[in-house]
Amino acid sequence: MASLDPQNRIGLWICILAAVGLITILLLLVKFIDFIRFHFVSASQPLAGYKANGLKQTFALVTGASAGIGYGIAQALVNHGFGVILLGHQEKELRESAAKLALLREDAKVKTIVMNACTAAPTEIKTVIEKFVKDEQICITVLVNNVGSNPIRHPPFRELSTYDSEDIDAVINTNSRFMAHLTSVMLPILSRPDGSDNNSPAFLRRRSLILNISSGGMIGSPWLVVYSATKAFNWSFSTSLARELAADESTKHIDSLCVVPGDVLSQGNSVWVTKWSPDSERFGRLVVEKADGALARGWREVRPYWLHDLQYYLLQAIPESRRARAVTDVLRRKKDAFNAIYGKEK
Repeated sequence: MASLDPQNRIGLWICILAAVGLITILLLLVKFIDFIRFHFVSASQPLAGYKANGLKQTFALVTGASAGIGYGIAQALVNHGFGVILLGHQEKELRESAAKLALLREDAKVKTIVMNACTAAPTEIKTVIEKFVKDEQICITVLVNNVGSNPIRHPPFRELSTYDSEDIDAVINTNSRFMAHLTSVMLPILSRPDGSDNNSPAFLRRRSLILNISSGGMIGSPWLVVYSATKAFNWSFSTSLARELAADESTKHIDSLCVVPGDVLSQGNSVWVTKWSPDSERFGRLVVEKADGALARGWREVRPYWLHDLQYYLLQAIPESRRARAVTDVLRRKKDAFNAIYGKEK
């Protein structure tokens, strides 16, 4: 086989590089168009596929729902025709939030469950939830695992070496342990949202959805080490569960999606919030509106707000040394602002 002369060889390499460049540009263009479509075009009837047939109203159970992102999600669900069950540990705040949600629509159905995610024993979780579903005779097709916080002694941002066992257990129990136990209890209920038994063929079962709220902090946040670790657990739990549910014929009608917020202005995060961050009401609406699009694309995780999504892609594109500096700089400023307000250890 005759070899190419140097001039032709150079021409061949130029053609190859040009083709690679063109393909790369086309792929980036496709990703950009999909980014625009996903974030700026919303379904007219989000989560309609998770509503039960017939006259029976479909309910969503939302944890940590009396304020913040949880309340924002509950508000969006009510606006789109779902009944909601608010689960939280402050009874008065739950009642007030339920009353406000009930005013959104004439047919709004809002119920409450009082439970402390940090201290609830597994037997309490199972007993309370199963009794509630049996007594109320309601159809639940959506579970929103939203409850989460950093319930440690003040100051809220500090080094891991200053945590005691109560601090560590409180964060893990609230953010990870509770959602694992609750989801385990809820899975049989979500497997038969139309009231049929578990032996019913899959095509008779209505689709169900589990939304697991993580945090952008899952990438690793200094001065929030345990909190960040629990949010990484939320992501792994959600992704693993999604694959497990999809692998079994009897549960493949249940979708599991991890929601990863960035900075959101909320009741628990109102100090040194980064510019252009959405408030909890807007973010909750985006969670509900973008879930269908994410699942249709086969995603296991979603960042519903466009800027959070863009920030994540940019962080992944830079070396770890620069990424660490960027994250640390933002967290240091937030730490100083929070700790200046909440003061020293109490």
